[in-house]
Amino acid sequence: MSEDRTTPMRKPDWARGETGPDQQETVFSDQEFVTPPTIPLGDQGKAAWERPQAPGFVRTTPAAEPTPPPFPAPQPPPGPKAPPAAAPQDQTMLISERPTPVFAWLVVVDGPDRGSIGTVHTLRPDTTTLGRVAGNHIVIRDDTCSAQHARIRIETKEGQGTVFALYDMGSRNGTFIGNKETYRNEESRKYRHELQDGDYLLIGETTLVFKKL
Repeated sequence: MSEDRTTPMRKPDWARGETGPDQQETVFSDQEFVTPPTIPLGDQGKAAWERPQAPGFVRTTPAAEPTPPPFPAPQPPPGPKAPPAAAPQDQTMLISERPTPVFAWLVVVDGPDRGSIGTVHTLRPDTTTLGRVAGNHIVIRDDTCSAQHARIRIETKEGQGTVFALYDMGSRNGTFIGNKETYRNEESRKYRHELQDGDYLLIGETTLVFKKL
């Protein structure tokens, strides 16, 4: 008779079937609730050393965080734009490309305003107005001159170049143009006239001479 008094191991009475989560027995301990592991169906009844062992935990190094994209290069603050490149200094302008300047004047030679005699009025490069009131380019201090008496406009005529055309603005006493002997005659009254160098103008009772360079 054997004297081995080792208490035989009690074989667990597990049912032949997969244990559901609600059938597992929870063992209470002082620190936490521990749920016994569920043995796979095919491994029930095998000894502990015959059951496949689950792989142990392996500590891995966390993957390095992706490198953020590089920041864009700093841009210079906005400022004044660079001046356009200068034209090459070795280019010579053709004389035909340069516009020919035109200079013209009206000179007061007689009139009721004695202080204005000898005054030289330079004509504008577009339109010059003549009249009695302020606001005209040439103010004539003469009561027989209309408020807006006449205007002289630069015009370009084909084949003749630039001309200074005078237009009467519907003045009451009219505008008279001619040479020194005829400009006061009635037939010298003009509504439109292309002025020539040396023409005499009578506006009201004021006489002016047109000069052109």
